[in-house]
Amino acid sequence: MKKIKIAYMLFGLLCCLSASAQETETPRKEAITQKDIRISFDYVKHLVFPVQVSDIAIGKENLILAERVEEAPHIVRLSAQAEDFEEETNLTVVCIDGSVYTYHVTYQSGDKTDTCPVIYEDNGKWQHHDYRAEVSDLHVTEFFFPEDVVYGTPGNEMSFSLSTYNNQLKVITAPDAVAYSNLFVIDKDMNTYHITIRRNETASYTYNFDNARQYTAHVDVNSQEMEKCIRELRTKERNIFSLGVIKNKFELSMANLYVHNDFMFFVFDVRNNSHIDYDIEFVKCFQRDLKKSKNAIQQETAIDPVYLKDFETKIKGKSRNRLILGFQKFTIPDDKVFEIEMYERNGGRHMKLAVFNEYILSAEPLYKERP
Repeated sequence: MKKIKIAYMLFGLLCCLSASAQETETPRKEAITQKDIRISFDYVKHLVFPVQVSDIAIGKENLILAERVEEAPHIVRLSAQAEDFEEETNLTVVCIDGSVYTYHVTYQSGDKTDTCPVIYEDNGKWQHHDYRAEVSDLHVTEFFFPEDVVYGTPGNEMSFSLSTYNNQLKVITAPDAVAYSNLFVIDKDMNTYHITIRRNETASYTYNFDNARQYTAHVDVNSQEMEKCIRELRTKERNIFSLGVIKNKFELSMANLYVHNDFMFFVFDVRNNSHIDYDIEFVKCFQRDLKKSKNAIQQETAIDPVYLKDFETKIKGKSRNRLILGFQKFTIPDDKVFEIEMYERNGGRHMKLAVFNEYILSAEPLYKERP
């Protein structure tokens, strides 16, 4: 009997020692696979992620600079801080969905074009375009895009300077510019354009990148005429009370609708009934099909305003504002609807308001004729 008790005691002691040894072992490491990135002083590199970036960590900040693009917070701009550095470093990016991306960064020496100028991690969520172009230090080079440009940057800021106007991008080349560099452009729909550029001293160029479609310049409407209309609109009292939506203590409603010559003016009242500021990320307008059945596919066409006035991107808590959108005049078929969508930055109060054709056809003249 004593032998059995001693055997149990020895077995228990061995189990305790085994458990203690397991607890003091080094935890298993599950390494995140690193991607190799080579950067150059004359090229800027961008990393495109599926969702917004929340944190960026750099191994050696004296070698590289990585920063989130504020106009497109799901994109990181990566550039070299030193030329021809021989050391290596790393970069880790964390997104708001908890996903982690890590990279091993080295310098690409020599006068070479970057074979991997953009790292796409978004799995095709947005459209991406890669092109080549020539620029000149004797002429301004112009680029035209399908949509308005919200962000543009050159690879070497000492060699190239950029200016944007709506969907136009102008590039000025310094006389002593590097032979090869790149441009990176983001349009308002978050589509990206990477352009590898080569300096040419004799020719001037204008690009639209698509022979199948002639992109035209997006030109603002006559501002003096518009200002006159806006002054008149400010004198108008609200005459529409039946069209609005309230969601999460935020209200979006249509107050007026006027027509003048070739333009229509939609006037919206916005009211924030909470104490939390509402930061507008973007406003979009569409013509959409009225959904006939559960499985019907809706067709939509964007209708872009030609003029925005009194457009504040922040609606403070317990405050109100008025949003005026000017459009080229239009009507819609009875089986379609005009919708305005307003999205909150880093929030969930997304507003959607539908305007039926009967309201559009009832638009009043902005200036009534005198008898």
